[in-house]
Amino acid sequence: MPASNDRRRVSYRLLALSVFATALSLGSEAQSADEPATEAFEAPKYGVKVALPKEWPIAVREEEDRVFVALIRQEDPERPGVVACELGLAPENLDEWRTRVDGNAKRGGRPGATLTKNEVLKDPKSGDRLETIWEFRPRGGGLWREVSVRILVNRQMYTYVLNVDDKTYEAARPLFDRIVAGARYSPPNTGADLLPRSSNRWAQREFKFALDLPEGWRPVLAPSQVALFFANGPAHGIWSDNVLVLAQAHRPLDLKTLKEELPDQLRQEEPNCEVLSCEVVKQGTGEALETVVRTSRGPFSMTVLERRFRGGRFDYELKYTVESKRFDELAPALRKSLGSFEEVPGDVPAPGKSKAA
Repeated sequence: MPASNDRRRVSYRLLALSVFATALSLGSEAQSADEPATEAFEAPKYGVKVALPKEWPIAVREEEDRVFVALIRQEDPERPGVVACELGLAPENLDEWRTRVDGNAKRGGRPGATLTKNEVLKDPKSGDRLETIWEFRPRGGGLWREVSVRILVNRQMYTYVLNVDDKTYEAARPLFDRIVAGARYSPPNTGADLLPRSSNRWAQREFKFALDLPEGWRPVLAPSQVALFFANGPAHGIWSDNVLVLAQAHRPLDLKTLKEELPDQLRQEEPNCEVLSCEVVKQGTGEALETVVRTSRGPFSMTVLERRFRGGRFDYELKYTVESKRFDELAPALRKSLGSFEEVPGDVPAPGKSKAA
């Protein structure tokens, strides 16, 4: 892999680090002489801090779903190894994810790769983790190993990945294991606060709006920096129903015209989608265009309930995405949640221009 930032990014993606996370002190305890020097890495937004070997320079930090990506020097300077941590939504349990990996291997989802280990390891002290090891031979030659360790904490899944060639693996693996074992967690900064004396009403502290969530739903870290607010419901298998809030500056918004045009626009974007309804409905003291669309992602049939409307500050889009088999049961609670959206007093930045950034 090349050394430039752009080619590092390409190489990182080609290593197929997954989508859809010995104890090592992060304090000032002395290290033994034969241990490499480490440096604390902390990402409060993502809710994790670890100690990384200083000889593994960080190439990417806190970008989208990647907590960090660090490079490991190898014999070929153009092909460094990679150690990374990614954040995703937690499945119902790790065994559900193990089953998914096994299924992917049987279907030949990674041509040229061999799955050599995929096991949930039980640990009463540090908690369960899913350890997965792939072996593959890239076009450049040699044998590479990719180790993934997944841990569920705070409704999120942390995936730690080590991807190195065979010559580097023996020395790098113990250091990687220390990173995982020494990681410390705190709730990620979702940007939302539970309002006092409310059952499940949350306020987005920076962009100053609030809404009620259905029972059992909680804010989690958004998978995209574009979303102002993101929350999910209890996991079912590897899937979590979710809601997100998007906003943009005011622009001409004719709901009646949009009602006529939007279904065709949606079908152009996704030809297989089915527009179940598209109607103007009440939204607070105004109106919103509500659409219900059914579509598929792999084995999942999903239904999206969306409202578009003008607020006092921005034009908003609120989207609930749930598995289709649960939509009819959840629909009343989802619509009640959408109707509870309200801007609250305070100064806010423009969408995409966080004051905290």
